[in-house]
Amino acid sequence: MKKIAIGLGAIVVVIIVALFFVYRSLDTIIEKAIEKYGSEITQTTVSLDGVEISPTSGQGALLALNIGNPRGFATDSAFRLGKIKIHLDVGTITKDPIVIKEILVDKPEVTYELAASGSNIDTIKRNVQTYAGAQKTTAKQTD
Repeated sequence: MKKIAIGLGAIVVVIIVALFFVYRSLDTIIEKAIEKYGSEITQTTVSLDGVEISPTSGQGALLALNIGNPRGFATDSAFRLGKIKIHLDVGTITKDPIVIKEILVDKPEVTYELAASGSNIDTIKRNVQTYAGAQKTTAKQTD
């Protein structure tokens, strides 16, 4: 019985340490996910200077979000957003709808560029739609 109690205690300690690590690393985890999946979805380079998330207050920010241009366009980026701030009502996180108290976009820069294939914004939009369509097809195949 003593061995079982020690084993369960060890499991609880490991879970607590893991949760603490995830909580302390949440900003980095979100930053890397946005950069990875944002780049994959838009087929551009997506980068951030940082993420600030406070799960207990419902406040968060993306710092210096940059969405690059697709191939075939001359300028480096389609969007540069200095800071995107959001404040959610934490009491509605598990409900429908989630209440957003505030969204602030500071220092937005949008570069609209035309090429033979159309605009950079339209190209990014098509890339996102193609990705979303592929995800729907994959989801239907697994059902």
